[in-house]
Amino acid sequence: MDYMQRCIKVDQLKVSDNMEREIRKKIYGELLDAPSKAHKQLELFSLDAKKTNEELLMKILNDNKDTAYGIKYDFKNIKSIKEYQENVPISEYDDYIDFLIPMVFQGVENLLTVYPVKHYNKSSGTLGNPKKIPISEVAQQLNFLYSLPFVLHLITEELGDKWKEGKIFIIGQYNISSVPSGATYGALTAKLADNMKDYFDILSTSPAEVLVPQGDLDTHYLQSLYALREKNTTIVISAYFSYFLEILRYMEDNHEMLIEDIRNGTINSSINLSPETREILEEKLTPMPERADELEEIFSKPIDNTFVKSIWPDIQAFEGIGTSTFETYVEKIREKYANEETPILYLGLQASEGIFSTPLELNNKNSVLIPNAIFFEFRPVEQEGYDNLLTIDQLEVGKDYEIILTNLSGFYRYKIKDVVRVTGMHNTLPEITFKYRLNQTVNLTGEKTTEEALRESVKQCEEKYGFDCVDFTVFADTEAVPMNYNFLIEPDNIDDIDVEALRADLEKNLGKANPSFGSKIENNTFGETKLEILQKETFMLYRDLMAMKGVSVVQLKPPRIIVNEVQRKFFYALREL
Repeated sequence: MDYMQRCIKVDQLKVSDNMEREIRKKIYGELLDAPSKAHKQLELFSLDAKKTNEELLMKILNDNKDTAYGIKYDFKNIKSIKEYQENVPISEYDDYIDFLIPMVFQGVENLLTVYPVKHYNKSSGTLGNPKKIPISEVAQQLNFLYSLPFVLHLITEELGDKWKEGKIFIIGQYNISSVPSGATYGALTAKLADNMKDYFDILSTSPAEVLVPQGDLDTHYLQSLYALREKNTTIVISAYFSYFLEILRYMEDNHEMLIEDIRNGTINSSINLSPETREILEEKLTPMPERADELEEIFSKPIDNTFVKSIWPDIQAFEGIGTSTFETYVEKIREKYANEETPILYLGLQASEGIFSTPLELNNKNSVLIPNAIFFEFRPVEQEGYDNLLTIDQLEVGKDYEIILTNLSGFYRYKIKDVVRVTGMHNTLPEITFKYRLNQTVNLTGEKTTEEALRESVKQCEEKYGFDCVDFTVFADTEAVPMNYNFLIEPDNIDDIDVEALRADLEKNLGKANPSFGSKIENNTFGETKLEILQKETFMLYRDLMAMKGVSVVQLKPPRIIVNEVQRKFFYALREL
């Protein structure tokens, strides 16, 4: 991407260690020039969010009036939001297939958008058959700006320049491929990582061969190894905090092997790597006996919430998605590995279709909508149907809404099935927090049990019984008579826990979190809630399986609700007998 390449251009990267800090400062200095201007611009937009959002829509319609989609829906004669809503239908992914096939396979242009599309985002599909979501060059620039430079600028504004002196622990594996037209294909973060790979040896704990791999790698081992080697780590960036917690647990469980390999400057022989990749990576490693001794001393003591600070004394902030689905992972990180001393930069709402919101400060779970990135419409969740949708100026604090988007990449009035809650206002810009996905609710007979209610019932049981739930999923058994909910939980250890009492409390807690479910239990509409205990590392294995099927691990969300036969067979096969 031209914008990004301009931001991080340096003359030479083959340098000695004592020059790395100065080079990082140069890179970060250029990288953070644009976001300070974007922050001022967003403040101006916040004074009249509707005007900015409406102007964006009119520009999109005018620019795309001669595309196949624009001609079909007469964009050139639409002059208002009302006319747009009257003339253009609500859409879903399948509505674009006839346009996407020639775009993906033949590179045909001007079908959905005039803006160049040179990349397709890989959605986090659950069946190993992810969607191909077009992302235009202009949308890529906005995504990059608000997902990296903008938030790093916020960290600088609040914490100063200390973070620029160290390396960033970037957690993820950013595989990228291509489609028949020649456009690249993968998570958008993979596209950004691919563009930045020449700089990873300077900026990140892990080299490019780990972050942008050729083939499958043991990501947990390699990223843990390189991060533990790098004492001078100042920021952790993880798309989802679930993955950060997974890595911390891996470090704890495998520290002896990792420390020995750090001491010797080797990659463990048990790790599956191609000979070529192993040779490249081992050339970059040197024995670090002093660092190994430090780590050995740290791991010899009980792990507590000063662990991260003891590993990386200069850690400045954590950055990632940590609200709604991921709140429980943040809580577990805080409880066991990192206390409140290290601030968190909670990223806003992002999806394959675009970036929706951005934070304005650290330790704030709310984010503000970005009115120049997407044209927004909203359906109040209590409203049936998609008539009379609201615009950005009509939202009420405390209410929940489904987002319908028109983006800069060729999707118009598109349902992404995300529900947000308006938590406040920044001038006229709504502040939001993500609540749940509409396709991640259990709704057997109208009870509409959200993921939030499921999480709360598990969390209360963790607190009562004193165990750590690594993760869980729920299957709604429609074949049982009567129908029932099945919890499948992977605990760290419940040897001394009465599983039947735990099951009963899960049911009781869920009845409180969702009274509609509770009433259906009482009147026997639903049968007794079931509880299955999963084997250790079940969810880690699920992540690896989905990666093998082509799903981007940096986008993979926890499968809190089993929604297909593939998931059902996988999790039920890994029950403890």
